[in-house]
Amino acid sequence: MKLAVTGSGGTIGKRLCADLAVDHNVVRIDLRDADINADVRDFEAMRAALAGCETVIHLAGSVAVDASWEDVYGTNIGGTYNVYEAARQNGLRRIIFASSNHAVGMNEVENAPQIYEAGFGRVIGTEDPYRPDGLYGVWKAFGEVLGRYYSDQYGMQVACVRIGSITGADDPTHETVRESSGWLNLSEEQKFKRYAATWMSQRDFARLVRAILSRDVPFAMVYGVGDNATRFWDLEAGRAIYGFWPLDGVR
Repeated sequence: MKLAVTGSGGTIGKRLCADLAVDHNVVRIDLRDADINADVRDFEAMRAALAGCETVIHLAGSVAVDASWEDVYGTNIGGTYNVYEAARQNGLRRIIFASSNHAVGMNEVENAPQIYEAGFGRVIGTEDPYRPDGLYGVWKAFGEVLGRYYSDQYGMQVACVRIGSITGADDPTHETVRESSGWLNLSEEQKFKRYAATWMSQRDFARLVRAILSRDVPFAMVYGVGDNATRFWDLEAGRAIYGFWPLDGVR
């Protein structure tokens, strides 16, 4: 299968491309040091980059939770539209959109830090209404709704993965967690508790992508989070729709 990955040089993109390249033809798309150096804001560049592909995995964008409107509007919202439309015009079969827990992030903001404790009792599913906790979350909600439209209107398969916390160190106990979660008023101890609830391993994300590739599903939203004892996002949609359950988790 010929797959394209935007944002291929990012924290998730590097590891995902290496995994998929074992048995797929992977086209890495990024601003630099990629198979195709292209900006998602450039529609013609995206259309050329996706030619001949079957699936695009869209990871590119400004990843700051507190991103400005300028970044969200141009790179994220505009870039996501460009990828969807370029995929459509090239006849791609499938789009996998890297969404985020921040599409419903206000649930966490209102309940932190108690939500990270065992027995809190609140589990957020894909049927819960959108509650973005910033313009970054608004972008992710937009990408999901756009995906529903492209699936319904054009018959494309669209999978939206609401990613939790995937790190370069691939370890929820790594010292870099101390510098995380800056949009929340958390102590250092609470930051580690948050990652124990929200972490997903790099290999599990790649396994989820592979599960999506193996099934023909018109449209779905699933959570990308590990089998963590204190997770507060529901994994059942991933199991029911794609037969996926994470191997890794914080117990």
